[in-house]
Amino acid sequence: MQTRLSPSIFDENVAWDAEPKENAYASRLSPFDVLMLLDERPGYPMCFFVETHLSGDLSLQRLRTAIEDAAQRHPRLRSCAQYSTHGWQWSLSNQTPQIVQLEHTPNKESEAIAFRPFNIRQEPGIRFVVIPESKQQWSIILQVHHSVCDGLGALDFLGDIWSLYHGSQPSDFQTHSRTNNIQTHSENDGHQNIKGDHQHTRETIAFATFRPSRITSSNSAKNIPHGRKPFQSFTLPATTVKSLRKRASQSGATTNDIIVAASFLAIHKWNSRQGKAGKRIRITMPVNLRPPRERQPASNQIGYAFLDRRPGQLRDPPEVIKSIAEASRWIQHSGAAGMFLVVLGAFLKCTWLLRLITQIPTCFSTAVVSNLGNIQSRMRAKVPKVDGCDQPGGLSITNVSAVPPVRPGTALSMCITAYGGQLTVTTMTDSSQLTPSDSVELTDLLQSQIEHLAL
Repeated sequence: MQTRLSPSIFDENVAWDAEPKENAYASRLSPFDVLMLLDERPGYPMCFFVETHLSGDLSLQRLRTAIEDAAQRHPRLRSCAQYSTHGWQWSLSNQTPQIVQLEHTPNKESEAIAFRPFNIRQEPGIRFVVIPESKQQWSIILQVHHSVCDGLGALDFLGDIWSLYHGSQPSDFQTHSRTNNIQTHSENDGHQNIKGDHQHTRETIAFATFRPSRITSSNSAKNIPHGRKPFQSFTLPATTVKSLRKRASQSGATTNDIIVAASFLAIHKWNSRQGKAGKRIRITMPVNLRPPRERQPASNQIGYAFLDRRPGQLRDPPEVIKSIAEASRWIQHSGAAGMFLVVLGAFLKCTWLLRLITQIPTCFSTAVVSNLGNIQSRMRAKVPKVDGCDQPGGLSITNVSAVPPVRPGTALSMCITAYGGQLTVTTMTDSSQLTPSDSVELTDLLQSQIEHLAL
């Protein structure tokens, strides 16, 4: 069984405390940054969200101070994107990160304003939305334009915030010794690996010829209660998580492999219910390209792997899990990171061509499935823990979830997060392709499929 994979994108390794000459280079938008910038359009703001659930007596002033201090360590989070003769550049802004507090009572108008798209050319691409859930129960949502940084970069930023809120100094940045022109090295590495592995060529051809399909709407008009957030989450029971890990061990896979397999099966089952069982499915998986143990100011340092499946390849769930596990291992060890960067870099020489490609009304991917892993080890917040939960400044962080953006044709995005022994899956759908009831029912189907594969 073949697995369709695209090459990955490698972002520049930015050293923000470098010498002036290097700082000038570090201000450039990477190819991935520009792609995220140009892929934005009305209805598709290219934003991802990270939601932190808290209990305790939250001090908004203390939070604001921590956010502003933490932002000083992450220049991109207080920068605007400007175009000049040198191309796209990050330009530092005097604006501080926005903090919007909503009322306890839901209000569609105020929520629409709170989660409005960014004008990244005139304002920094981050915003905090504070929602009081109940007495001493809070939801703090970090909204980020994806041209600014990826989810792991956002978690580094959040770790700094909670360290400062607690009164601790954030963890130091750790950069391994590498040359600044990491783009050139990634391209060379990509070429060397391509020469030694013909599978790269086969997969690239298969990727280019595979035509994924959109998720079919049921056109249901059921009355669904208004949600305050543009996404929804479910946390798997501890017994299900235990069963997932056992099933993964028995299958020679990971829990992520099983959830990705469940995503394929859930989408296929959904399409079958709508009489569209013959649709092909492509799932995009972001891949972290940071060196182990490295910690830098927030930026984009991810690539993409694309997994393709035809309906006939989704009849046997154990075989689906096996094929996904094999694909995951290939992704980790193939060294394909340079290939897509070369292609994307070529497109960036003609920005209008890249813009044209992003505007083509076709489906490039059916869904996006991201995994941020263990949130606490990603944030590295210098705060005490009680019962497995971080405790910054008298608060208790009870859970953290996240979700990547959707784009035209890609009607579903989802993210897996692990926190304090909990495993949470968050979904977001394209409201122009799926109705609110579709979103709820598809998420329920996904949860059911994950629980079924855990048995």
